[in-house]
Amino acid sequence: MKTCPHCHIQVGGSAQYCPLCQNPLVGTPEPDRYPKVVPPARQASLFYRIAAFVLLGAAVICGVVDYIMIEGRHMHWSLLVLIGAVGGVLLLRALLRQGRNAPKLLFQILIGTSLIVTFADYYAGWNGIAIDAIVPILCSVTLVLNFIFAFVNRRFTENGLVYLLLNIVVGVVPYIGLTLRHSVRPPLAWVICLVISMITFLGLVIFKGRSLLAEFEKRLHL
Repeated sequence: MKTCPHCHIQVGGSAQYCPLCQNPLVGTPEPDRYPKVVPPARQASLFYRIAAFVLLGAAVICGVVDYIMIEGRHMHWSLLVLIGAVGGVLLLRALLRQGRNAPKLLFQILIGTSLIVTFADYYAGWNGIAIDAIVPILCSVTLVLNFIFAFVNRRFTENGLVYLLLNIVVGVVPYIGLTLRHSVRPPLAWVICLVISMITFLGLVIFKGRSLLAEFEKRLHL
């Protein structure tokens, strides 16, 4: 066991400095009393770094092939690969950091994926298929997953209003925004998304009404 020559105290474990005076300890350190365990956060961080290295490395290789090895005028598809790789890294980071906050995680994934798809639509000239079909499909899937997580998540009472808010923001707000902007009925995919939003909203209110009311009273201090 190590000893501090100034404070004359014994310090167990493998400490290098005295906890009182911060001077170097002398003597032979004793073996660690507990096994070294890598925290889950460090494991997740290592996985995230490896995934980011692979995705961004693949984007660099695609860029070299696109801009250097392919001659002549052509659509630079490597830019789409780069956007997808960066989006994948950001979405993976959100997935590893959010833990049990399912609504916030779903919303971040939806926004990130929608931005990537919309940019690819604009860059590749897909004639607006992202806004008319792909994004509303993503919103519909988000609404269904949000409804499922509301029943699976044991911490629903703490985030009940967040589930409802996500339901309204994803399903109702885009439909109203598109209607006001174009003064016409949005495409069928957005209508289906609105129907799914209304049905899941009613399901949350009917089956989780007491938990929602309790959280509402708690947040408003009623």
